[in-house]
Amino acid sequence: MLTLQFGQCGNQLGDAVFRKITKDISSTNTGTSFADSYEYSEAATSRWFEGTSQDGRNIGRVVLIDTEKKVINKIVKKNDQNFCYRSRNIITPGDSGGSANNWAFGYVRKGPEFNGSVMEAVRREVERADRLDSFLCLLSCAGGTGSGLGSFITSSLRDEFPLKNIVTAPVLPFPSGEVATQNYNAVLSLAKLLEDSDLVIVLENQKLDREVSQNPKVKSDFPGDLNDIAAQKILSVFQPARDSSGRSNDVNHIVSKVSPHPGFKLATVEAIPLIPDTQNESSNCQRISMNYSAHFKALRREISSPSGVKSLSNILITRGSARQKGKKMFAPDDDDSMAIDQLMDGGIYSKIKWLKSDERISHFHQKRNFIENERFSSVISNNSRIARPLDNILASAWRIYTHGAFLHQYKQHGLEDDDFLRAFAKVESAVKSYKSLEID
Repeated sequence: MLTLQFGQCGNQLGDAVFRKITKDISSTNTGTSFADSYEYSEAATSRWFEGTSQDGRNIGRVVLIDTEKKVINKIVKKNDQNFCYRSRNIITPGDSGGSANNWAFGYVRKGPEFNGSVMEAVRREVERADRLDSFLCLLSCAGGTGSGLGSFITSSLRDEFPLKNIVTAPVLPFPSGEVATQNYNAVLSLAKLLEDSDLVIVLENQKLDREVSQNPKVKSDFPGDLNDIAAQKILSVFQPARDSSGRSNDVNHIVSKVSPHPGFKLATVEAIPLIPDTQNESSNCQRISMNYSAHFKALRREISSPSGVKSLSNILITRGSARQKGKKMFAPDDDDSMAIDQLMDGGIYSKIKWLKSDERISHFHQKRNFIENERFSSVISNNSRIARPLDNILASAWRIYTHGAFLHQYKQHGLEDDDFLRAFAKVESAVKSYKSLEID
């Protein structure tokens, strides 16, 4: 997998992802045998890194892209002792920068300006890898770089690598308070990502913030805690695991199971525990000290609340085999059926005819502790809940569009009314499809 990080949000999130990867694979608190831990670390290293530097650090298989230098310079200066970035994969501007919180400026102006350098770095990484099956794009929908430039490069990836999976992880903005044009940017970027991606893992700032605030032991460090939780969710899906037949959770399988129809490309990740791994062990245990059945009931609530939400498909990933006070807390080898039963209840699935019931749920397990969490479960879910935040973004964008607000900022870079209307139609079509899952 090759990761591409766009803009301030994408690069901060990506940095959190790679720091957690190195913490995970270098941990000595594994909860399993040396052989199993070594196999896991080798698989994770192969998935995320390519080669080692002269000082022995793993080199991230990642391209960092931003139209301003400040954030990337700060990230690179952190100088992690376990990994580093390849200098030729850092794509920043010359003298001028920024995308003015404008999707059109990022897409129409910065896209062609950055495309050659970015695609050259991508080709080098593809040639280095023995096997590279997918791209992971991290970006924000609110500003101009992540939304506009990120959309443009995603389209270039699709054109040049039509057979490789493209997984995008856009971060939806807070309903208000980020930038005045955020809803335009979100609609325009989501419309392009829906066209060019194979799977879109949606992250919501508002939901991430709520997950932080609901835990009284977390002292908010915005946006650090949000990036921690988002990174933890992403890794809970893509760090190595296997199903009962021994098949690994490779990206091809995840995409085919989570998004079995081109009209349903959106997914969310729900995870327990929902706290940053910087918390001490006692608070972590307090958060997850529940019996096995209650654990999965809580996870099920995450994907079926509010009422009426229906799933198309789910992948359950369980990790760890913790014991507390001599009593087994988590026994996936013995209790797989209990976990699956919580997510196989027909009441949470849409009554569609083209997808068999046994194709709606997959289960992967990894007995090694996950980022030193002795028990961790997550579900990557394709369900109708995602229609709600998209509906709100559409309503807000339509409201300012009908008044002509800020349109001149986009039209001066070549966007026309037809471009807006096509984007609205694309996202509205996706919302309609997801709402249809709730109709019996």
